[in-house]
Amino acid sequence: MIIQIQTWLAQHFKSADDVGTGFGIAMFVCVGLGSVLNIERLISLGLAFFGAAVVAWGVNAMQTRELRIFQHGIRVSEQVQEILARAWGIVFIGGGAILMGYGILEMVNPRTPVPTRVQQFFGTASGSGVLLLVGSAIGMLYALTMLFASEARGSNGFVRFVTSLPGRLFGLVLVLVFATLALIALLQIFAPVIWETLWQSFWQRL
Repeated sequence: MIIQIQTWLAQHFKSADDVGTGFGIAMFVCVGLGSVLNIERLISLGLAFFGAAVVAWGVNAMQTRELRIFQHGIRVSEQVQEILARAWGIVFIGGGAILMGYGILEMVNPRTPVPTRVQQFFGTASGSGVLLLVGSAIGMLYALTMLFASEARGSNGFVRFVTSLPGRLFGLVLVLVFATLALIALLQIFAPVIWETLWQSFWQRL
């Protein structure tokens, strides 16, 4: 029996991407049954499965060094594909681990899945700065992906450059926006007094 199970797993789960798909299917089953049967713990289990799926997809991105999530809309140049794929893999692994941990905590303690100390920390200016910094880092990674993207196809390099220019300019704008947000987050974390002074001065000028 064990050998048959191992053979079946080897046939259907050949890569981390397949494992992620399996966890994704398990997530839909758990959330669907939990919603129909009104079992909150089953829904929480589905959230944990979804987190595990995201982790598996992140591992797959780091192993294959391919950005499968962008293949339908963005063609990343070969020079930076490996770096961006690894970076997105880290983002997926981190985000998936958080979702998986939250789902498990929600199963164990449905009333207060997030510890009180954690809630209190993220209620402060420093905690908000940490959240903003993480979001800005993810946004910066997406902006860099857009900046190095090249959807254009043409007979020569000049045509490809011109047709891909709008996307690259949009990526540059996003880089500037998320860099500004990251700077604000760093001020909130390490220099909250300076940030409060700048913020009040800004509103007074308005």
